[in-house]
Amino acid sequence: MTESAARGGRPRSRPAVRLDLGRRLRVLAGVDEGILDQVPLERTRYVGLGGVVLGTAIVAGVSMWFALGQVLGGVHLAMAVPSVIWLLIVLNLDRWLVSTVAGMWQHRLMMLIPRLLVAVVLGSIIAEPLVLRVFETAVVQHVIDEREAARVRERALLVACNPVTAAPPPGRGCENARILASGAEADEAKISELEKDAAKLREQVRVDGAEYDRLFKQATAECMGEKIKGVTSGKRGVGPLCRRLENAARKAKAGSDLDGNRRRLGELQSRISELRGPLADKRSDFGNEVRAKIDERLSAMPDKEDPVGILERMRALHAISSENTYLFAASWLFRLFLVLIDCLPVLVKLMGGTTTYDRMVEHANRMQERIHDKRVQLSADAQVGELELQAHREAEERRRRRQLIDIEGKAADAEARALREELMNKRAEELKRQSRQEGRINGNHPRVDLAGSFR
Repeated sequence: MTESAARGGRPRSRPAVRLDLGRRLRVLAGVDEGILDQVPLERTRYVGLGGVVLGTAIVAGVSMWFALGQVLGGVHLAMAVPSVIWLLIVLNLDRWLVSTVAGMWQHRLMMLIPRLLVAVVLGSIIAEPLVLRVFETAVVQHVIDEREAARVRERALLVACNPVTAAPPPGRGCENARILASGAEADEAKISELEKDAAKLREQVRVDGAEYDRLFKQATAECMGEKIKGVTSGKRGVGPLCRRLENAARKAKAGSDLDGNRRRLGELQSRISELRGPLADKRSDFGNEVRAKIDERLSAMPDKEDPVGILERMRALHAISSENTYLFAASWLFRLFLVLIDCLPVLVKLMGGTTTYDRMVEHANRMQERIHDKRVQLSADAQVGELELQAHREAEERRRRRQLIDIEGKAADAEARALREELMNKRAEELKRQSRQEGRINGNHPRVDLAGSFR
């Protein structure tokens, strides 16, 4: 025995390591080594099942690593802690799923649906970060394009809603797009009002001036002898018609206040010119402020160099997959593949059928259940017996107490009778002494009635 151990000591060291690794993998499958030792041919099956459980947990850990990297925008060493925790959670959950799918097919079918549902949900959670990682190039490019388009749209809206030379349009899109209130708006409103007044006055001056020019032209023609059919006489000189036409022209000019209107129009134009002078500088300053505010507001928006978050990636993947049928099919096939990988522990256990180990485990469970029931029954019987003994002891104790009470009562009665007799004897002695003394005094001996003395 020692020689064989010495001869085989060194060559068997390597298999011992493999068996130790296999034992650890079987632990992941939830195997009872004590039962499995009775069917050693099934060890390979459960070593493989433990490897599947470990592989699924590693995939889950890698998925969590990618997800955290997408959320944080980069790789950090601290990401290893939640990744390992998630790996252990998935490892223990798959171990539980595998270890609970045991017994005959009737029991397996009852366990199949809930365990597969758990595996599918878990696989869907694990699959999404890996899908985003696989299609990262297209997803990130789409996010960058969307950011640039959003910046362009935002700039166009801000420029349109914050004009430098005119009031903002009353469109509904400008409610939250106004940046600054222009200091030149009051001057622009004043200029606009003055220009409206000047336009009205200019039109009035034009109409009145045209009427005056017409009448003045007629008067000049009459005085110069020019013939205008139906208006002038054609005779040269300052005649009655010439004077009448001149008076009509002067009255029209005076009645319309043409000179005053022309003077007021000139004043309005001068006032407008005075206001327009500093307005250009105000508009220039306001334009610079608006452009600075627009740049500041756009700088708060995500740039193409900023990290791409996981929600942006998910929206981008949905957008590009909805536009491309091939990408849509590829992304969902990859998701299903990852879900299938996470369901492999349960599927492998189910497809393996009912093994001898499973039957032995079920038989051992039934035996343990019967043993437990028997122990509970024995414990209950023992407790009931103890309770019965205690009840009997208490009954005996009560009986003894009653007997003791009876004895004490009888003793008390006997003592009372003895005391009464003693008292009677003492009384009789006293009466005897009294009667003797009376007889000695009276010279006779009266009869003593003891009964009468105690009546």
